[in-house]
Amino acid sequence: MSPKRDVSDLFNKFAGREVPMKEEPFTIRGKTYTQVRLANDKDPTVEEMRDEAKSHGLSLRVWWPGTAGTADFRMDRVNAHIEKAADGKWRVTNRFDLG
Repeated sequence: MSPKRDVSDLFNKFAGREVPMKEEPFTIRGKTYTQVRLANDKDPTVEEMRDEAKSHGLSLRVWWPGTAGTADFRMDRVNAHIEKAADGKWRVTNRFDLG
């Protein structure tokens, strides 16, 4: 029996929390794109999620639109997702899985 991949039961308490992000435009060959990153590298919500993961023997990887990452699969890593909500604020989603 393989371990479950969905760890929402451990992390759903973070779902809906706001995480301030910086949206910065940049131009390549005349076309403008937007780069998104954490407004604060030590964001309290992200740090709390990292601590929660660590308390369960896991590491944390946070994704948001435009994030580049490796395709490696690790059962000791939680993937958490941040998306822009309808109100324009960036929030932690309710998607948490191992990989």
